[in-house]
Amino acid sequence: MAKVISFINQKGGVGKTTSANAISVCLRHRGCRVL
Repeated sequence: MAKVISFINQKGGVGKTTSANAISVCLRHRGCRVL
C-alpha cells in the first residue's frame, strides 16, 4: 500500500515546493520509490 505525504498551506510562498523536493530527495536516497 502506498503512503501519501502532502504539504498544505493556504498562503503562497511558504516553501511547499522546496520542502516537498527536499523530502523526496531524502526518501530517494533511502531507496524509497517516489512519484
